[in-house]
Amino acid sequence: MKLTPEEQKKQEYYRDARFTKQYDSIWQSVGKCVFCDLRDKYIFFEENGIVMTVSLYAYIDGHFMIVPRRHIKSPKELTQLEWDTIRKFFYIAKKLVRDVHGIKGMQLVQKDGSDAQSTVDQHLHFHCIPFDAPDLCEWNYRELKFTPIENAEKYRAAKKKIISLDKKFDEKYKNPSGIRVVCDAIIVNEKNEVLLQERKEHLKLTPDYLTLPGGGVDNYENTLISELVREVSEETGYDISVHNPELLDSRLGQTTITRRDSHIDAEYTVPNPFLWNTYVVRGVTSTVKLTPGDDCDQLLWMNIQTALTNERISPGIRTVLKKVQL
Repeated sequence: MKLTPEEQKKQEYYRDARFTKQYDSIWQSVGKCVFCDLRDKYIFFEENGIVMTVSLYAYIDGHFMIVPRRHIKSPKELTQLEWDTIRKFFYIAKKLVRDVHGIKGMQLVQKDGSDAQSTVDQHLHFHCIPFDAPDLCEWNYRELKFTPIENAEKYRAAKKKIISLDKKFDEKYKNPSGIRVVCDAIIVNEKNEVLLQERKEHLKLTPDYLTLPGGGVDNYENTLISELVREVSEETGYDISVHNPELLDSRLGQTTITRRDSHIDAEYTVPNPFLWNTYVVRGVTSTVKLTPGDDCDQLLWMNIQTALTNERISPGIRTVLKKVQL
């Protein structure tokens, strides 16, 4: 990235602020939550609302942070998905530091409140600090070689490593007890047609299957049917609750999704396992007004017999469609 002389000078100021003790006066005059205003040029990876971003005022070359986008104060406020993502990022972080900076050790530091010398005590964050000598335990800051933007570029250049570690973590350590619950609906009209949806471009499956209206359970204090009703309403604009959805099938399923990250300009496929509950909804007319929304780009009715042989219908959906015919 080409910088103007003024921009380069600012980057060097960020780089040297700890070593020259200038940071001591900087943090006291910020006047805002800096982690609610993260800049994309310093972020090098993101997933599920959790980001990896370099520290502007680094302790040592390669120092970066793991920060939730949501403004929360404590780890106890993290959702299960956020915490699982942070746990994965801890795994990626140590191996990435070793690969990019050649340092095998790493300190994970989470400062909780100003009494712990946290200068940002209202937004949860975790420091990932390369550790090559005990002097860092005394917070003896170093004169750095790299500016923040140079550090971000070095990590972005390691995108192949990030992708391989991301996949490896899922394969070895993904917690099966954290499997997602998905509820979808076979909505059948008077013509024996089933309602299917074309997914939005950035949410397409691999292969590019048509799917049933529905989605993941977000609120586990609600019933599964109420979560289904909410998802179908978001994707079709229609309230199926008046038709009394009935559970048709419950099984473990898996799709392949494409994960995209703009910070490293990459996309790659990953498995997506879930507990799959399918309901049947009858009594909907073919002339009902439907409005695509949320994950859905287009809605279409398809004869069930046609769907059973259509290549854009997944084997899993074909299996449950056959049960509707019984």
